[in-house]
Amino acid sequence: MSAAGSVRVRVRPLEAPIISAVAATPTRVLRRPALAARLRRWVVADVHAALAIALVVPVLIGEAVHAFAGSGPPIALSAWFLGSQVVLGLVTPGRDRGVRRALRLILAVAYVGLLTLVEPRTEATLPVLYVPTITLAAAMGARTGIIVAIVAAATARLAIAVEAGPSAAIEQSIVPIVVVAFIAVGTRHIVASLERSVERFRDAVAAERRRARRMQAIEQVGYLLAQDGPSPAALEAIMDILVGTFGYHYPSVYLWTGATLRLGAQRGYAHPIEEFDAGAGIIGRVARTREPMFVPDVTRDADYMGANPDVVSEISVPLLHDGDLLGVLNVESSGVQPLDRDDLASMRTIADRLAVAIALGRERRKLTERTDLLDRLIESAGRLSASLDTAEVATRIVDAARYVVGCDAAILVLSDIDGAFRIAAVQGLAETIVGRAILPGEGAAGRAIASGKVVIDDDFDRSQFPKVGQEVLADLSIRVMGLPIARDDIVIGAITMLRRSGDGFSEQEREIGQLMAAHTSLALGNATLHAAATEAAVRDPLTGLHNRRFLDATVARASAGRGREKPDQRRPVAAILFDLDHFGALNKQFGHQVGDSVLRAFSDVLRQRFRSSDLVARYGGEEFLVVLEGASRDDAVRAAEDVRLAFRAVEVAGPGGTAVRATVSAGCAALDPAVADLASMIETADVGLAMAKSGGRDQVVAA
Repeated sequence: MSAAGSVRVRVRPLEAPIISAVAATPTRVLRRPALAARLRRWVVADVHAALAIALVVPVLIGEAVHAFAGSGPPIALSAWFLGSQVVLGLVTPGRDRGVRRALRLILAVAYVGLLTLVEPRTEATLPVLYVPTITLAAAMGARTGIIVAIVAAATARLAIAVEAGPSAAIEQSIVPIVVVAFIAVGTRHIVASLERSVERFRDAVAAERRRARRMQAIEQVGYLLAQDGPSPAALEAIMDILVGTFGYHYPSVYLWTGATLRLGAQRGYAHPIEEFDAGAGIIGRVARTREPMFVPDVTRDADYMGANPDVVSEISVPLLHDGDLLGVLNVESSGVQPLDRDDLASMRTIADRLAVAIALGRERRKLTERTDLLDRLIESAGRLSASLDTAEVATRIVDAARYVVGCDAAILVLSDIDGAFRIAAVQGLAETIVGRAILPGEGAAGRAIASGKVVIDDDFDRSQFPKVGQEVLADLSIRVMGLPIARDDIVIGAITMLRRSGDGFSEQEREIGQLMAAHTSLALGNATLHAAATEAAVRDPLTGLHNRRFLDATVARASAGRGREKPDQRRPVAAILFDLDHFGALNKQFGHQVGDSVLRAFSDVLRQRFRSSDLVARYGGEEFLVVLEGASRDDAVRAAEDVRLAFRAVEVAGPGGTAVRATVSAGCAALDPAVADLASMIETADVGLAMAKSGGRDQVVAA
């Protein structure tokens, strides 16, 4: 014992072998039961060995009863028989397995027969040993049972024939032969019944396993569809499952496009039928009736359209969701493995899963498409709202139409001041048609304007094109969508979208298009209001001409631009300053309303005489200024004289229906190229005006 209280045991070298022997003892003891177990398994596995033991043991027991007196021949014969059966059982079975089994049975019969000859004291009991041999032979087959029974009967009567003669052997053989035959036939009948029961059980197990595999495959189909939806890859994977698990050689799935059934995926066909309509083939009949079809013999069905001459039977199941046809799942089989009702049940289950997945996939695609369209619409709405210039907004509208909905061309038609509808902007077509008129009811835009409703046509014939469309479109047929643009329930225009190929406009695109038309109306309204407000800020409310604020700003910009040019590069510029003669007295005599009418009449004369590029403005009170770009002083004098004469001929209605006339005086001036500031030119024109007034009025003076 150590100081820590622990005990140490030391094993001497002589004790180690003893411990090892004790440890190894259980293993040695267990070897004998293992050997016995293997022997039992061998006896059970080899029925002929079991039969040999069953035949030898009674003989040995019988010899033991007689104290083994004279037992040499029976024991030697038993040893020979048992050894022969062991040797034959150890030989690996080959192609002659049936022959070997028959030989082992004949050896058993020979063993019993030889015992009868060599052991007379057991002659009366030994023939009973033929019974298990004949029973085993009958269990193995009718032919084997008959052969072994005949051999057994012949062998059993051999001893009788040797001792009592042939006639006695025949007489004593009738009953045993009948008994042997009855045993053989009865055994064969029972074994055959058991074999049929086992076969049915095996078939039931195989069918259940097949059903379980199919259900597992169906679950796999559902998983694939739940993960990816009815994508091309998922449909191809489903075809692989139908081939690999179900053993179908010719599976296919067709998807309904609204008019035809189009092939989605297939296996086994070298030249598959790519498309069916609802009136062609068994698949078309299924699409038409919405009912599954099982055709055991396609040669007897007049509707059958074959893509493979080996096909014998066909199953077609519609893919339905809420009563809507989504497609058809189809399976065809050759005569090697014809289809049955179980296949129909499996196909219906798969079709249900596939239909749900297709419906969910389509809803998912619609949701994704709607989300993408809304995202693009929101982005485009921001672009439309970012500008208040009417022309720029019109250009952005057609750009947005092509971006949001996705089309080859877009046309914007708007009403003008006169109420006519004209093309305001275009994208994807020649811009030469901008400004051209579109009559109500003409083309998709005209129809949308006339009806105030969305117009969608996936087969818009060339005869329906508006005149301008026939000039710039060479297509015989296009897909169009016309969207009316309304403001305060009044149609002010339309957007037309064109597609030359591909799919038509979907319901989602129609909804988004209507929202875009509403955004377009709002953007145009904002631009129009802004333009009106801007114009009102620079226009004289009475005459409609530009006011003094606009005039001063424009003169300042022009002067600044002129100042940046070299004197020899500056264009000529002239100015005319008008002043109505005795306008104050006219107001006192006829009233301010008549005076306002005179001012408006003079403004109309100015608008008619001068170009839109000329600056015409109310300078203040009854004074008006005209700046003529690119004109000389003489040009200004001639223009002023034309205005003076034209205004003298204008009559304005006065009180009591009297005709009121007025005159105007004008001063003209031109700017020297060396001078940049236009204000000096206006001052010079004012000097000329003063000279015209002091000279008697109703005249033009150049200063």
